[in-house]
Amino acid sequence: MAPALDREGYWGPTTSTLDWCEENYFVTEYVAEFWNTVSNLIMIIPPILGAIQSIRDGLEKRYIGSYLALTVVGMGSWCFHMTLQYEMQLLDELPMIYSCCIFVYCMFECFKMKNSVNYHLLFTLVLFSLLVTTVYLHVKDPIFHQVMYGMLVFTLVLRSIYIVTWVYPWLRGLGYTSLGLFLLGFLLWNIDNIFCDSLRDFRREAPPILGVTTQFHAWWHILTGLGSYLHILFRIEWCKYEMLRDRSGTYVPVLPLPLDDLKKSLSS
Repeated sequence: MAPALDREGYWGPTTSTLDWCEENYFVTEYVAEFWNTVSNLIMIIPPILGAIQSIRDGLEKRYIGSYLALTVVGMGSWCFHMTLQYEMQLLDELPMIYSCCIFVYCMFECFKMKNSVNYHLLFTLVLFSLLVTTVYLHVKDPIFHQVMYGMLVFTLVLRSIYIVTWVYPWLRGLGYTSLGLFLLGFLLWNIDNIFCDSLRDFRREAPPILGVTTQFHAWWHILTGLGSYLHILFRIEWCKYEMLRDRSGTYVPVLPLPLDDLKKSLSS
C-alpha cells in the first residue's frame, strides 16, 4: 500500500466519514481536495444558466427546480471536498437524494397537464427523503446513502429507457448520451476507489499534468454533472413535445425551434 501523503490544512483535521483518493491539501492549504472541488463548477454554472433560460421560456417550475437542485448539489459537493468536514459532507450527500427525488417526480409527471400536481407521488417522495435523512443522520454509514441514491438513479434509468423506447424514440440520442455519461462517470468513480493506492503511486511519479488526468473522482463530477444537465434537457424537450401539437393531433418536434415561436404558430 502506498504511504499516505495527506496533510492537515486550513480546515483542520478531517471529520467526514469519507476521504477520497485525491491527497489532501496537496495543491493548496486552503482546499482539501483541489481537483475534486473545482470539478464541481460543471454542476453549478451551467444549471444556473439553464434555470435562467427556463424562466425566460416560461417553463414549469419543476424544471426550473431541477436545474436549481443540481446547482445545490454542486455547491454542497464543493464545500465537502474543500473542507472534508462532516457537516459539509451532509450538505453534499443529502441534496443528492433530494435532487433525485425531484428528477423522479418530473419523470413520472411528464405526460400530465401543465401545472398539475400529483400529490400522492409528491407525498411518497417527500416521505422517502425524510426517512433517508433521519436514518442517515443516525447510522452515518455512507453505504446506506449510496444504496438509497442508487435506487433513485435506477428508477430514473428505467423510466428513461421506457420513454426513449416506446414513447419518444426521436429523443433516444439525447437520452442515451445522458445515461452513457453518467455510467462512464460511475465506472471512473469505482476505479478511483478500487485502485486508489496504485493511482497515488502513479501520480507521485508522473508529470503533474498527467497525474491530474487520473483524478477520477473529479471526472465523476464532470461526467455526472453533464449527464444530469442533459437529462434535464431531455425532460424539457419531451415536455415541449407533449404540450405543443398541431390541430390534427400529431406532435410537432421542437428541438430546432424556440418555444415562443411554436406557441405563436399554434395560436395562429
